[in-house]
Amino acid sequence: MRATTVVSMPPVTGEDLDAVTALVRTLNWPHRQEDIALFMRLGRGRIVRDDPDGRMLGVALWWTFGDRLARLGLVMIDPESQGLGIGRRLVERILDDAAGRTMILLATDAGLPLYERLGFETIGANRQIQGSYTGRPGHDPMVRPATSEDLPAILALDAEAAGADRVDLLQALIEIGRSFVVVDHGRVAGYAIERTFGRGSIVGPIVAESESEAIRLFTAAARPGFTRVDCPSDATRLAAHLEAVGLVALEGESPVMVRGSWRPPEGRQHIFALSSHALG
Repeated sequence: MRATTVVSMPPVTGEDLDAVTALVRTLNWPHRQEDIALFMRLGRGRIVRDDPDGRMLGVALWWTFGDRLARLGLVMIDPESQGLGIGRRLVERILDDAAGRTMILLATDAGLPLYERLGFETIGANRQIQGSYTGRPGHDPMVRPATSEDLPAILALDAEAAGADRVDLLQALIEIGRSFVVVDHGRVAGYAIERTFGRGSIVGPIVAESESEAIRLFTAAARPGFTRVDCPSDATRLAAHLEAVGLVALEGESPVMVRGSWRPPEGRQHIFALSSHALG
């Protein structure tokens, strides 16, 4: 296909799920179709199609958190169509769709130069740590399964840590996953959610005041088998604990990039693990 090929970029719909899943598999990304369906249900996006035959050449999704913040993820271009400027045109279209909001993302090595050219700047980094979890759950008097009565506290803690309203995301994750809270002197002081994802399970988000609490929450939530955690690169104590119980940090880091004036809050609560590379 030549660079002059005419393409269209219609909105993503549920009817695109099979095509998006096929592209994920072509790129050897770990997402299950159920994971992709959740992403699509929670957000919006654009499909890139070759106008003459309607073949899907790429996709990008984005999600809104409140009135100011949006997140870009699952940006994929078919390998046969890479290097033709389609990725740039797609991301520019998403940025137009999200006009007025700061956009945040985790960049891949391949996408980093493009995002820099489009005005994104790096404000941090995340590491992907995964492997066969060999730890065992134990009784921790500070951690218990979350109940419906904990939801307001969980939402408040997350808003403080994320600097944005992520109600729809959290409610969806709580519905399909297992949730835990850490309680300090009768006060819910942090939370974690574990769910099936990709090759096994993912523990995240983890929101807490300290890495010690984050480790407590991970230990309560993690299940035997393949486990993934996406955590900030400066969470060195948490990373050391994860590696001690069988997980391995992948090489390299994913830059946290922002386009706009928004910056992460500096309150007591911190995000020690993401719900996913795409969703944050």
